[in-house]
Amino acid sequence: MILPDLISRLEAFYGLPEPPAVTDPFEMILWENVAYLVDDERRARVFRRLREKVGLDPEEILGTPTEVLAEAIRDGGMQPERRAEKLIAAADEVLPLGVEGLRELIRTAPEKAKKKLQRFPGIGEPSADKILLFSHARRTLGPDSNALRVLVRVGFGEEDENYGRMYRSAAEAVASQLPKDFSWLIRAHQLLRRHGQEICKRNVPLCEACPLTDGCRWFLERSAPRLGAT
Repeated sequence: MILPDLISRLEAFYGLPEPPAVTDPFEMILWENVAYLVDDERRARVFRRLREKVGLDPEEILGTPTEVLAEAIRDGGMQPERRAEKLIAAADEVLPLGVEGLRELIRTAPEKAKKKLQRFPGIGEPSADKILLFSHARRTLGPDSNALRVLVRVGFGEEDENYGRMYRSAAEAVASQLPKDFSWLIRAHQLLRRHGQEICKRNVPLCEACPLTDGCRWFLERSAPRLGAT
C-alpha cells in the first residue's frame, strides 16, 4: 500500500485529528512521564494539574519535594512516587543545557539531539523521533506501538520479536514516501496511532470495520484460502 493513500483513507474514516496537546520538546518529555498506562484524556488532565500545582519549568520541578510532586500527579496511574522521580530526573537532565538550549539543539542538530533525548527517562527511539517530528526537525512518523502495528501489518517493515529492529524496519520502509510537509506527517502520526488503538488492535483487531483491508498484508494472509482446504 502507498503511504499517502493509506493516510487519505484513515483521514476519510476518522476525520482530521485535533492539533497535538503538547509540542514543546521538554513539555513532551514531561507528558510522557507524568502518567503511566492511562488514556490520553486522563494523561492530559494530570499534565494540566502538574502545570497548575507545580509548573513545567525544570527549576519549578526541582524545587518541589518529591511527595508534593507525587501528590500532584497521583491520578496518572501506578507508582506516583516513581513517576515523580522521573520528572525530577528529566528536569535535572535538561538543566545544564536549558529548555531553550534543547530547542536550539533540536533545530540545528537533530541527529545529535536524538541521542540527547534518549538520555531522558521514558524516552526511547520512538519518543525521540516523535519529539523531533513535532518540532519540525526530522521527517519521520515517530510511530508508537499502536501506529507501528498498523504500519507493519499493511506491509511497511517486518514483524520482529526485537522491538527496536521492527521499529527501524518500518522507519526504513516508509522513508522514501515521507513528504516534506510536517503538518501532514504529524496528522499521519496521529491517525496511525488512533487506528491502532481503536481498530487495528493487537489481540482482537476489528478487521470488518477497517478501511485498509484490501491492501493489508496481515489481513490478506489470514483470509486467503488454505491450500488443500475443502
